[in-house]
Amino acid sequence: MPDVFVSSPERVEKKPELAKKEASEEKISPVVQQTTNPLAAFIPRPTNLRFETQEKKEKIVLLLRRHMITNLPWLVIALVMIISPTIIVRLVSLDFIPAGFRLIITLAWYLLTFAFAFERFLSWFFNVNVITDERIIDINFPSILYKDISETKIDRIQDVSAKTGGFIRSLFNFGDVAIQTAGTIPEIYFEAIPNPGRVSQVLNDLILEEEKEKLEGRVR
Repeated sequence: MPDVFVSSPERVEKKPELAKKEASEEKISPVVQQTTNPLAAFIPRPTNLRFETQEKKEKIVLLLRRHMITNLPWLVIALVMIISPTIIVRLVSLDFIPAGFRLIITLAWYLLTFAFAFERFLSWFFNVNVITDERIIDINFPSILYKDISETKIDRIQDVSAKTGGFIRSLFNFGDVAIQTAGTIPEIYFEAIPNPGRVSQVLNDLILEEEKEKLEGRVR
């Protein structure tokens, strides 16, 4: 005799929160694949990551940074700064400078080089764009001591456009995503991010899912 408290698999009703999560992942999964690299510029559904204003049931869909190739200019500058003392010593005689002063100048130069490279790395690492199942967030650090955050709800997004132009951007598949909103911030700009077409598709899928939630009456 079948157990009357056990429903058949095809009749099991899912909770609204679970249905929403599975619907979102069903749309997003074919588009992006998870990565465990913390230094990646395109991180779908990152694990063990939260931001300060994240709500309890809010899920991070994408974490984005500027494409890694955009670090090349400052990396080249840092490399030139590293080898400059060796080149100068080979080209110019510095015997007229006491050895102690030469050592101090060299150490100061390498400290300056390290500070320059470290500041540029931190700027790249912490300037991020976050897409959750509820909103988008643009976090900028113009300087180490100043933070600028722009955000808007998914249901306030009016238009999403992706742009990839130029040989380098086309070769490495990175570009800009412009997001028109109906909020106090008319436009949020994701600059030089990887796979802009995929990001645009994920956003459009989330917009459709948000509209579906409103029609079904399961908005948070």
